[in-house]
Amino acid sequence: MGHSAVIIGAGIGGLSTARALKRHGWAVTVLEQAAALPTSGTMLGMWPAAMKALDDIGVDASRRTDGWAHIAADAGTRLWTPAGRTLLTAPGGADLNLVSRPALLAALARDIDVSFNTQVIEAEQLDDAELVVGADGTFSRTRQRMFDDRFPARSLGAVAWRGTAKGAVAEFGETWAPGALFGITPAGPDATNWYACIRADQTFDGPHLPHIVDHFGPWHRGVRELIGGIEEKAVLHHGLFETPKLPRYVTGKTALVGDAAHAMAPFLGRGACEAILDGASLGRSVAQASSVETGLAVFDKERRARTQRLVLASRLTGQFAMMDTGSGIRNAAVGAVGRLVKPRPRRDPTLPRQ
Repeated sequence: MGHSAVIIGAGIGGLSTARALKRHGWAVTVLEQAAALPTSGTMLGMWPAAMKALDDIGVDASRRTDGWAHIAADAGTRLWTPAGRTLLTAPGGADLNLVSRPALLAALARDIDVSFNTQVIEAEQLDDAELVVGADGTFSRTRQRMFDDRFPARSLGAVAWRGTAKGAVAEFGETWAPGALFGITPAGPDATNWYACIRADQTFDGPHLPHIVDHFGPWHRGVRELIGGIEEKAVLHHGLFETPKLPRYVTGKTALVGDAAHAMAPFLGRGACEAILDGASLGRSVAQASSVETGLAVFDKERRARTQRLVLASRLTGQFAMMDTGSGIRNAAVGAVGRLVKPRPRRDPTLPRQ
């Protein structure tokens, strides 16, 4: 007799888990309170481990078409001050794989039965489930049922705007200032991702473009030109939160994945990738174990410490980028590192030494 699972939430973590379980022979039901998958969203960077996990759960190259992009990362990225002074130029590394959030969700949802407009209100709704997976986001009700009110999502005291602008730019990177930052990343050959963050206790009412211009319009030319290409209707705005450090991701037959387990600040670009890795790990762990409980224990051991380190690292990265006190010393130190790692031009061996 086959196994069955109920997954609460049809986001990246929930659908990745559904695919992983289904590939191991599980019958899966996904419950999603929204009416449909989202049709808008920015591009997400896919780290190599996440790309491998996508292959493992059946989202291979044949399913990575519209909405996916591959960018050669030979140009490197820069770190600037608001006045435009370059603090650091990082050399190009591995090529970058990008995917829009809607395209990723569509690929993950293919062949998965999702029950939309369905909300889990009472724990009794899940009594018959052999395995319950809470993939219901930063403000997870599943986490609340597991731990009562001991681990609510906590504000990071910052808000962000983000989106995708038409057209490519010449240089990518971040601009750091006391209490604020602005980032520019590739989004394919004809588009550019951008994100902006300031320290604030609450979000701002729309329209949002005037707020962006007010905070970042005086910055250097690269930021100003990018802002000039932003369309108000494409701006997303939200507060930044993280999940507190949980003592476990598993209780009985229930497990947490994605933001429900480890919502993190966006400054490392790892949230979506780690949600995919959660799903692949959970599916593999329960499939290889002698019981659901044993498999969930393996999943917890494999994923909890790693993701909690990333939550901490993401928060500290944002604090370092937007620090007030000591930002001048920080800039000097970063600039010194940049000069040390700057590649020296190669000497032409056909020319005599001076």
